[in-house]
Parts: sequence; structure tokens; C-alpha cells
Amino acid sequence: MATTHTVTLTLANGPTPIDTWDRAIVSLSMLRAGQPWTVSCWRTTTDRTTWEVLARRVRLMDRATLSIDGHPQLVGRIETWERHAEGHGECLAVLSGRDLAGVAQTFDVNPTIRIRNAALEDALRDIFGGMDLDVRITPAASAREVQSARRPGARGAGTRPRRSVVDIAHPRVGEKAWQTAEHIVRRLGFMLWVAPRTDGSVGIVVDAPDYTQAPSYTLTRTLDARGVGGGNILGGSEVFSTQDVPTAVAVYTGSVRGEGESARSRASIVNEPLFDPAINRGFVLEDASPQPVHMRSDRARTLEAATREAHRTIADAMAGFRRYKCSVQGFGQRVQGEDRLYAVNTIATVRDDLMIGADGRGMDERMLITEVEFTHSRKEGQTTSLTLVPLNSIVVTPEV
Repeated sequence: MATTHTVTLTLANGPTPIDTWDRAIVSLSMLRAGQPWTVSCWRTTTDRTTWEVLARRVRLMDRATLSIDGHPQLVGRIETWERHAEGHGECLAVLSGRDLAGVAQTFDVNPTIRIRNAALEDALRDIFGGMDLDVRITPAASAREVQSARRPGARGAGTRPRRSVVDIAHPRVGEKAWQTAEHIVRRLGFMLWVAPRTDGSVGIVVDAPDYTQAPSYTLTRTLDARGVGGGNILGGSEVFSTQDVPTAVAVYTGSVRGEGESARSRASIVNEPLFDPAINRGFVLEDASPQPVHMRSDRARTLEAATREAHRTIADAMAGFRRYKCSVQGFGQRVQGEDRLYAVNTIATVRDDLMIGADGRGMDERMLITEVEFTHSRKEGQTTSLTLVPLNSIVVTPEV
């Protein structure tokens, strides 16, 4: 029997959590920003959050924090407010939006700010400050602690930028705030995603996937000799796709006159993870036809920067090459005597006897969790959908 978790939604416009849950869905990702959330509430005249209280409390563009067992999972903004009524009594109110990165994805950064020679955290604050987003650079390990409900003080591996001085003078007119921030972070060879902090601010994670950590969860679907299954996986699927995956990437960058001996440099990288049997499970042709990508970078001015961009281009493509998705009961597992919520950038040991590889064996490996979707339903209970990728399939090269 899975543990029942307490889900709360707190609005900045009033400290009392909403308590008339019918259904809630919240999505977390380390690969995509602006993840959606939806909360449905039924009409009541007796509970704390009555229909009238909702009308007084809900305000579009207000900040909302969704927590599980008191641990923040998502800080977002209310972007849509719907109410539906059937007959004369059955009513449903639906609040929905995206995490706070969604605002930065949609709306423009102030092009007049100057961020050259600014520290990375100061530059990000200037970029997002025009949208009233209080951001703090948060190590990936700390973000894991908050979202997975680990005890305070737990430690994990992570990589933070050592040289964090921004060399871009100012954003371009019409550039989205998230686009500007991601340009800067990509040049440092890192990934960028959001995670809530316990102080209510928005954690901006500037880090890389942590493949060195120990597994936190176990996901199983086994078959015995009679073909009878067992395990905690309710349903699972594995998808491979090479449609948009290059076999090699070349990034061209021109040197500014007088700054170097060569007027043009090229960084060429082969997509080695694509041909690794541990990653592709034998489903990629060894002598496959080339799928090259040649690109000119306007921002990479050195060979090292071009190399990091080539690696990042491959990493972005490999994020969709092979994905394993499964659903499980509950929002987490008990690990070493401690209840742990599922969280992104964590590792799970996966055994699925129905997902047979080219060698005829079922899946049995450690995988990185990149996306988590919690669903809380009054009728169906609590389930989690997890998306995982092979270890070392998404590789970036942070600047050191």
C-alpha cells in the first residue's frame, strides 16, 4: 500500500491553503521550463475553502506554491481561472498555470540592462528582475533535497560555474528573458532549470546531470516462469527515435580581427552516446549513414566555446533519443528508512522484463529521472508518471 501524501496549494493572496481538492496535476522537468500545473476544486459551503472564499481569494497572475507533505514542488503563477456548473448544484473551479519560468519564456527581457562583467547570479537577477522574479542560483543537489523531502543537510554531487562572469553586453530587443538566461548558461556549458526553495524564492539550477549519485529508487516489472508479473510499475513504455539526432556536429565561429591567428575555427564532435550499446540497447545500426549538423554560432567566439555548444547540441538531441516512461502508485518510496518523494536529477534502478533489448534480455539498468508528474485525484488516488533516460546519454561540458 502506497503512502498517502498531503497535497496543498497556497496562494500569495492569503496564507490559508486551498482544501477542496478534486484533482491536481503538477509536472516537473530538468529539460523543459515552464511546466504546467492544474488544480480542480469542487463547490462546497462547509469546508474551509468555500465557493465564495475561492472567488475572493483567486486572482490571475498571483503566485501559487504547490507542496507535498510540506515540501515545495512547484512555484507558479495563476494564468487561467475557469468555473463550470452542471444543473443547479455540481460546480467545478479550475486553476492552472506554469512554473515561474513560463513567464520568462513568454515575455521579453529589458534590452537596456547591461550585464557585461556581471557575476552570473547578478546577471540572472537583472534578467528576471523585470518580471518580479526573485531568483537564487541553487545547486542541483540542494534542489533535490527540497523536492525529494530529504532531511536538511543531505549532500549530493554537483558542479557550479567557477568562472561566472558574463561577457554579453546586453540582451537583444525582443529576446525572451529565459532565452537570454539560457544563452549565458549554455556558453558556460551548463543546463538551466527551475526548482522551488524553502524560503519561497525561485531556485535557478545551473548545473549538469549528476550521474555519480547512488540510486534513490527502485522501479520493477518482473515476469516469473509462468509469465505472471510483479513489481511496482503500473505501466511502462520505451521510445527510441533518431529522427532529429545528429551523428556529428560541427560548430563554426569566426574570430574578431586582431584577436587570433585564424579568422575561423571549427569544433567537430561525434555523437558517441548514440552508438554506445549501453545507451541504445543494440537498436542503432553500427555503420549507420551520417546525419551531420553544421551550424554557425553568433555567440561562441572561441574554439572552447564552440566545443561546448557542439556538446550541448548533441545533449539536447539525445534527451529525446531514448526515453523510458512509467507510472507508479504514490508519490515516492521509502529509502533506507526515509520517505523520499520522486524528484528530477535523481537515479532509479529500473528492471522491466517486458522491454526486451536487441540481445533478448529485459531492461535492467540505472537511469536518470528527468521528468516527474504527480497526479492527485479524489477518485483515483495518487500516482506518479516518471520519464527516465540512460545514464551518460545527456552529456554537457561545463566550463572549469
